[in-house]
Amino acid sequence: MDNVVVRAWFRSLLILMTFAVGGGAIVRAQAPASLDVFRIFLRDGRVLLTYGEPAQVEGDLVFVVTQGQKGGLETHDLITVPLAKVDVERTQEYANALRAAKYGATRGEREYQELTADIARSLAALEASDDKDRRLGIAQVARARLLAWSQDHFGYREADLRQLASLLDEIIVELQAAKGISQFSLNFVANVAPANTVPILSPPTPAETVASALAAASATDVGIEKMALLESASRVAASLPDISESVRADVARALAAERTVEAAYRALIRNAVTRADVAVRQGRPAVIRRLIRDVVAGDARLGHQRPRDTGQALRRLEGELVLAEQQRTALDRWTRVKDQLEAYEVRARSVLDGWVTQLPALLALRDRRRPNPAGMDAAVRRFSELDRALSALRPPDELRDVHSVLRSAVLMARQGLMLGQRLTVAANTDVARNASSAIVGAEMLRARGLVDLAAAVQPRRVR
Repeated sequence: MDNVVVRAWFRSLLILMTFAVGGGAIVRAQAPASLDVFRIFLRDGRVLLTYGEPAQVEGDLVFVVTQGQKGGLETHDLITVPLAKVDVERTQEYANALRAAKYGATRGEREYQELTADIARSLAALEASDDKDRRLGIAQVARARLLAWSQDHFGYREADLRQLASLLDEIIVELQAAKGISQFSLNFVANVAPANTVPILSPPTPAETVASALAAASATDVGIEKMALLESASRVAASLPDISESVRADVARALAAERTVEAAYRALIRNAVTRADVAVRQGRPAVIRRLIRDVVAGDARLGHQRPRDTGQALRRLEGELVLAEQQRTALDRWTRVKDQLEAYEVRARSVLDGWVTQLPALLALRDRRRPNPAGMDAAVRRFSELDRALSALRPPDELRDVHSVLRSAVLMARQGLMLGQRLTVAANTDVARNASSAIVGAEMLRARGLVDLAAAVQPRRVR
């Protein structure tokens, strides 16, 4: 039984070496001239060209359209096509075929030879061993590697691997028989990936790249991409002396039509957005609702040729509508409380006028000059009166924060003045510094409070 195994091993090794040495030149000779051009098959039967693989982004296919020829004018434009327009299955099949062809023309033969050489070394180790379990294990591992390799390498040399797997099946059966195993569950047909039957198309001519760009322009629904692609097509068509006049006319016609559409949509959307901004400031949501209806109607008249631009504009107008409603609410609220706000402002400013009468005492402390005792006493009494007057005010809800700031300013100034009273008895550097800081802080709070008060009595602006 061992002699049978040895004969099978020699036969396998001979085939392995034959395929490893002789097969690669044939594969390379059959490789396509260009493996960089992917095809995107649309559901309507048209075919788009892309140099490099497309990328799927959510519900879109994004890819680069290249037009023209190397050595001459060549353009590259990014295009987005809705996935719903794409024959995804056919596009994926062609992409797989192209990857397989590229693999075969580049790394395939080298890696195949590395595999077969490694399998040959495994079989040599099998022959050299007297351990039946080890020999069976080596053969089974080698077979598993063959079955997995083609599936992981684009089905490269599938027919050759199928024959090799069959030979390994025979070796495994003989080794199992030598161990006394009488029942076998071995699949004699190698389960490797099927050979790719999708033909690789020839590289496009420069004129074909322009025709494909026209198809891509009609498939995309992104206006700015459509315009850029058609402008590139116009430049490329003008640079190709052998392109047909019909293609040039198609490009010119498509570009002129898109420029008209682009101008119409730009005017429609710009007018709506500009008027919506005014409506927000005036708090007129009804105007924006009408603008939304106008954009929808205008888009319908234009044949819904800019769905993304229109959708983006409508979403923006919906956001403006929310702001306009907020502005309307703010204006209505301001109308109801305007008299209360203005009344509070008059009373608060009248109270704070008393601040100005005590500026000499405040400035003396701020600048760390020796205070006048009588002036300090008068200033403390005056700021106590200001605090009582502010406390007696009942601000509207809109002015509660402003009221707190103003009262804090009065209290801080009064605290600084009380420190100034201590300085009239005895000089103290720390006390003088604290008094100065209190007056500076009080002035800052007062200034902030007055600014906030002026703003708060006006209608709130959402923009």
